[in-house]
Amino acid sequence: MNRTADAAWNPLRRAKAAMIRRPGLALRLWDAAIDRLPRLLALLIAVQVTAIFKDYWWKETYDIVYAGIWAAAVTELLIGRLSVLRFILQALVVVWATVAYTSFAWYGWPDTWRRWEEIASFFQVHGPQLFPYVPIALAIILSARLAAFWATGRRHVLAVIMLVVIVLATLDSFFPLLLWPNIAWTVATGLVWLVLLHYRQLRDRHYESWRALTERPVELVLQAGAVIGLVLLFGTAMPRAPALLEDPYTLFLLAQGREVPTFNGEAGILQNPLFLPAANSRSGYSRNDAEIGGTFEYDYSPIMQITTTHRSYWRGESKAVYTGKGWVDAPDPELLRVGVPEESGGVSLPVPQSREKANVEIVQQTVTILRDEPIPVLFGAGPVVSLQALEISSQRGPLWNPEEWELVFFRPASVKTYSVVSETLVLDEEALRQTTARPGGEEPGDLAVYLQLPEDLPPRVRDLAQEVTAEATNDYDRAKRLEAYLKENYPYTNTPDLSRKRSRDVVDAFLFEIREGYCDYYSTAFVVMARSIGLPARWVKGYATGFEPSVEELFQLTQGQYSPDPMGAGTYTVRNADAHSWAEVYFEGYGWVPFEPTAGFTMPIRVLTETENEETLPAIEDEFESFETPGEGAVVGRGIALTAAAVAAAAVLLVMAIWLGWRHRERLAALWHRVRYHGTTPNERIVLEMHRFIRFMRRRGLRRERHETMRETFGRWGAAVGDLRGELDRVLLQFEAALYGPVAGSEETYREFAERIRNIRKAVK
Repeated sequence: MNRTADAAWNPLRRAKAAMIRRPGLALRLWDAAIDRLPRLLALLIAVQVTAIFKDYWWKETYDIVYAGIWAAAVTELLIGRLSVLRFILQALVVVWATVAYTSFAWYGWPDTWRRWEEIASFFQVHGPQLFPYVPIALAIILSARLAAFWATGRRHVLAVIMLVVIVLATLDSFFPLLLWPNIAWTVATGLVWLVLLHYRQLRDRHYESWRALTERPVELVLQAGAVIGLVLLFGTAMPRAPALLEDPYTLFLLAQGREVPTFNGEAGILQNPLFLPAANSRSGYSRNDAEIGGTFEYDYSPIMQITTTHRSYWRGESKAVYTGKGWVDAPDPELLRVGVPEESGGVSLPVPQSREKANVEIVQQTVTILRDEPIPVLFGAGPVVSLQALEISSQRGPLWNPEEWELVFFRPASVKTYSVVSETLVLDEEALRQTTARPGGEEPGDLAVYLQLPEDLPPRVRDLAQEVTAEATNDYDRAKRLEAYLKENYPYTNTPDLSRKRSRDVVDAFLFEIREGYCDYYSTAFVVMARSIGLPARWVKGYATGFEPSVEELFQLTQGQYSPDPMGAGTYTVRNADAHSWAEVYFEGYGWVPFEPTAGFTMPIRVLTETENEETLPAIEDEFESFETPGEGAVVGRGIALTAAAVAAAAVLLVMAIWLGWRHRERLAALWHRVRYHGTTPNERIVLEMHRFIRFMRRRGLRRERHETMRETFGRWGAAVGDLRGELDRVLLQFEAALYGPVAGSEETYREFAERIRNIRKAVK
């Protein structure tokens, strides 16, 4: 029987022979899709996990991470092999994004590359600016690659999905995070991954069925797409019903009368030692003030816009208990549920402190949040007396703490805009000098907590307060002397020299050791010193006024001759750099009176004079001078910094990759071999090696014609090369045994086959 008849009577041989034929373009695309799409799915899961840190990272960190993920998606999809090249390209994109999205300062190339001191200085100046952005982005990319490499079976894929879902569900239940959409996306991604895995197994085990299925692409994707699409649609579009029961963590804290933490850190960074220390924070509003101090960098990203009838500080919340390290809330606060105001009218808020002697004026504010992230409190000028409007993503409104004048959320809420009415104090200094700040009589509220001090407060803090206020004859002047002393004797800086700190008490260290600092140091020192001489005081945090762009432009155009609205009405842009803290002292009949002890800052508060009411506002020059800007040397060459840094990083990474690859070439070759042939048998590797050998011979001018069998091709090649005929015959016999033989091959057989192929290649070259 001839070969044609034999092939016709042997369907198994005919099917296997079809595998040898080069597949068409459409089939190759389908093969590439089921091989490479799992890498993209692993990156999509990494995006869902990264969403945990959305409210804790700086915006530029997220931009860099997303740039790295996009680069990974493109390279993993377009480049099937050369994993080292893919990773180098991804790392270069991450470095470029770091230079583009951060305040990266380029200080020039080394004078020479021959001196180690010059090279070391170059990397010491530029290298730290890449941290922590580059390590975070590369860690996420490597984690996704590891998951895609490991999850090649159904059990492994299910293990990855279940692990991610458990982590997200746990954080959604026990922390103030809304991660249900991320869980739905993760489940949908897992379903797609399992479908791709099923198609891959179909291709490997029943290639003819897979080939036939790819010829009907609609049927290939329609059924799986419909099921997965419905799961995703219902999972993400389902409205979040109000919880019937709170999670165990929240119930536990409420049972103890403790505040439920919100973890809104400085400029979106989680204030937790597991992530970043306080010394590495940026300016911004934080609810975690248990440990104040450290240093920070200015962050000028906008937070909100406030349209107001009066210029003011924007008060967020206050703290009552000083621990020696920082501030915590008073125990068992009274919280009143406010709810979301109806369109017909606002919600009035009670202010229990006695203010019958105080002159107040009404301030109306409309606040628009500029950042797409939850906020923990609503800000207003002085105590808010009415919540007029609130556009919020949920149906749960804020809670009102009447003692602390705080509009707080049970959990941080995504607020778009809101309107409030506040009552700000008009300062009558002469009348305040006639009253007392010391508790006496039946005052509303318990002022004892506002006289609290740690038992181990160093005595020299109290001695200094008494010395500063010794000549004052009334409580108001005592507070003003403390305010003036701190302003005049301690320079303002965002990077105080913490190496001089010896005392464990932050106020003691600031007053006698560090002797410089920023608003948290000044305001805390004022409150502690005021309490030490019997003045009830509390610590307040929020934002300074911010700036009004139109006023700034007019001031510059008129060279300082422009006179702004004396009431300060306008629309102010508030930035992270405007985060601020100050102090309040309680006076009988007047309530809480604000004080500004920080050097370089002036509180916009109206002061009554003997003749008429005048508004005492800080000069526009002072406002602009209080915000530092980067030095000129740090931004010189900014236009070439992006390109130069990208080229330098690329060169360094390329040189390191080549050096490491050459040094560990044997290990890399062995690792590449394991990765390349992961999940294949020795016989399958022999067949793959033969396909590569046929392509090699074609490049050498020895083609295999379509009408030829493998034996006819090798016979013609043997006649052409002559002395290699014997080796070609042995290679052909091993190939036929691997393709058609009933016996499974061994590793030794494959190594022998591969060695013969290498020898033939060397001889043909």
